[in-house]
Order: sequence, then structure tokens, then C-alpha cells
Amino acid sequence: MALSCLISPSNILLGLAFLFWIAALIRGRAELRWAWILAPIGFWILWSMVSALYSPERSFSFHALENLPTLLLMPMTLSLMTPARWQRLLELFGGVSFLTSLIALWQTMKTGIDLNNRAASIFSHYMTFAGWTMAVMLILLGEALRAPKEARKWWIWPLISFHAAMLAVSLTRNAWVGMGAAAILALMLWKPRPVMAMPLIAVLIAALLPTAVRARISSIVDLNQHANVDREAMILAGLDMIRDHPLVGVGPDRVKTEYPSYRYPQAIRQHPSHLHDNPVHIAAERGLPALAAYLALLAIFIISVIPPLRMDAARPAHRIAASALLAVTGLCVAGLFEYNWGDAEIWILTLFLLALPSAPGLVEEGADG
Repeated sequence: MALSCLISPSNILLGLAFLFWIAALIRGRAELRWAWILAPIGFWILWSMVSALYSPERSFSFHALENLPTLLLMPMTLSLMTPARWQRLLELFGGVSFLTSLIALWQTMKTGIDLNNRAASIFSHYMTFAGWTMAVMLILLGEALRAPKEARKWWIWPLISFHAAMLAVSLTRNAWVGMGAAAILALMLWKPRPVMAMPLIAVLIAALLPTAVRARISSIVDLNQHANVDREAMILAGLDMIRDHPLVGVGPDRVKTEYPSYRYPQAIRQHPSHLHDNPVHIAAERGLPALAAYLALLAIFIISVIPPLRMDAARPAHRIAASALLAVTGLCVAGLFEYNWGDAEIWILTLFLLALPSAPGLVEEGADG
């Protein structure tokens, strides 16, 4: 999880983890766990294959399904996660995310805050850096807000502040909106003082922000801004694809191929690789049943996160659920403006977070060891 920012190493480690998990199952040191979150995942796998089978470019679409083994991460999470492992993971997240943001800071100091030269750190794209950093920041925020005083880690708030600053200069609006939505949710649920002070802090920071950042913030609600116009055109094209192919979509990884045929006159980009919206892209690519599986995943996550949130805040399961809820909220809201479900580095983290509240080892008595 901590190295999900580097897709090749993380895939290698995930493969090794799977082999060790199988060995642990055989030796009786781990056990298979069932949770309802696995049902829509199973359907997602099945329907992805159906969509590829009916694709006009069958071999191409089946090749696009090579990431399906990554979904094994979810039963592994259900089987293996405990509060003790979660605490180690938080420390790994903290160390890795500090280094990636430090590299992004160095890149920003070299290029300046420039919309055409945004820092990507060690990631494949600047939006991937912003989305992954936002998710990790919200994971840490859940821990910071809900951990009892004796369990709080001194380094979390400085690291959250550093990540917030790097997200500000990243000029990535979907991450800002996702982060804001998660902060509002935290305020509604727990009314924490640091979050309640955010409006005042935001006004003070806005007065000190560079002009490029302030202009980028104002562009969020500017319907005539070129990127907003382009995103609207992509969504309209995606809806037309859904209308023409409601059951199986245009085929896995074929939205870019089909887009020119559906492109609206006001669209700016000729060949976007995705539609910058999770629900629309999923339905356009794999059909409405695949969208139903995605929405079912989110619904089951919400249902599963409620019981641990109702526990006493001193229980590790409570703050783990809080972290998962804030991060998934940020990712889903950002996913309305960016196709982060198709971003491998963020997808790995999202799958883990969706399964996390359903892991029996987080709530069972004696699981702390």
C-alpha cells in the first residue's frame, strides 16, 4: 500500500504478498474471510469479461483486463488486516508520502507554480500525485481527529499541513474539491476544532496564496473556463456512448478509440484517454451493469463503515473506519471530475480502503495483537 505510488514495485510486492498469503492459509496462520464487499467485485470481474467479449476489438479489450488480479487485494485485506498492522501502515504512509511531497516541492521550486509544468513527484502524472497525496492526507486526518490523546502521533499534523501546502501549489482542482468534501463530512460527523477553524484559516491562506493558485480556485466555478467546457463535452459524449451501448459499453479501454465519433463541437481535446468522471466512464466503457457494481461497492462500504464508527473512539476500529471514510469520500468526489478509478496507483489504494471496514480482524476482540 505504501508503495502504491510506484506501480511496478507495488505490483511485484502485491504478487509476493499473494504467495505469502496462500502459504499462510495453508499453514493455518491466516484464514479466508467473507464479506459482502466481495460480491460486487465478483460481478465486476464477470461483467468486465462480458464487455470485452462483445467489444469490437476483442483481443485489445481482453488485454485491458490484465489488472483484474489486483482485485485479489480485497480478500487479502479482509484476511490479514489488524489494528497493529494498520499502525505500521500509517508509519509507512507517513514516510513515503513525506518523501514524495518533498520531491514535488523540489520540482515546484525549479519550475515555479506553473499550470503547464506541475509537479508529478515520482508519479506518472501530476494528477496521480495530487490524488494519491490527497487520499493519504485524509487517511492521516482520520487518525489525527479520532485517536485518543495517548495514542496520537506527533508527526501527523505537521505532515498533513505539508501535504495541504503541496496540494495547493499542485493546482489540481479535483483533489481540492475531494479534500474539501471530506473536511465538510468530518465537520458534520465530529465537529473537530481544527476543521471548524478551516473557513478562517482558508481566508487567511487565500490572502497569502500566489496569484496562480487564486486564479485556479476561481476557475472551479467558471463554466466558460476551457477545461470545464471540455469536461462537459466529455460527459455529454460519454452519455451518448451509454445511450448507444447501455449493456456492455464500447469495450474495456476503448473510450479513447470511440471518442472522436462522439466528440461535441465545443470539445477542446481530440483524443482524451478518459472522460474525467468515474460513473460516466465506467458506464460508457463497460455498460450500466458495471456502473451498478461500482455503486454497489460504495453502498456496501458505507453500510460496513457505520458499525465501527459507532464504537467508542478509543477502539482502533473506530479511527480506522474514520480514516477509510474520509479517504474514500475524497476519492469519490474527486472522481466526479477525474477518472481516478482507472488510475492504477490510486485504484490500488481505493480497493484497499473499500475493503478495510469489512475486515473482521479490525473489530474482533483481541485483534490488537
